[in-house]
Amino acid sequence: MRMRYRQVTYRSVGAGAQQQMEQHYRRLLNEALRQGQQSISHHSSTWRPLADILESPEMMVVKVELAGMTEEEIEVTLYEDALIISGTRQDIHGHLSNLYYHEAQVRYGPFRLEVFIPYPIQGDAVTARYEKGFLWVELPKLLQTEPEHAPIQSPETNV
Repeated sequence: MRMRYRQVTYRSVGAGAQQQMEQHYRRLLNEALRQGQQSISHHSSTWRPLADILESPEMMVVKVELAGMTEEEIEVTLYEDALIISGTRQDIHGHLSNLYYHEAQVRYGPFRLEVFIPYPIQGDAVTARYEKGFLWVELPKLLQTEPEHAPIQSPETNV
């Protein structure tokens, strides 16, 4: 698996960040619904693999279902504010002329998963592993240190 870390922002975050994020997730939902209705002949379009995104106070974990692939076929790119997982899953039965599908639910072709990261993470401590058809990416949060507070003293009054 190829893993890269880029010290750049994936999306611009400005005054309309909340609106941009809502539009992004609405687009992902519409894409998922559209993918569920596609016929077999449209299997070449980019698809989004199923994913679980979990969070604890210390880290974020992204678990992606990518059955039937090898580590070399998966690319993981980490930006300052996003994790991108991409690759291509090949259909090994697609080239056999004497086999016909009765039902086809497994997606093949190029895929892409974008996960927004809303807080700073420790880029050098990110780990990714692929086992039993699942890709696990662990993103440890950057520990925020409490700012030191200096007591404010009132000026002494001389009477």
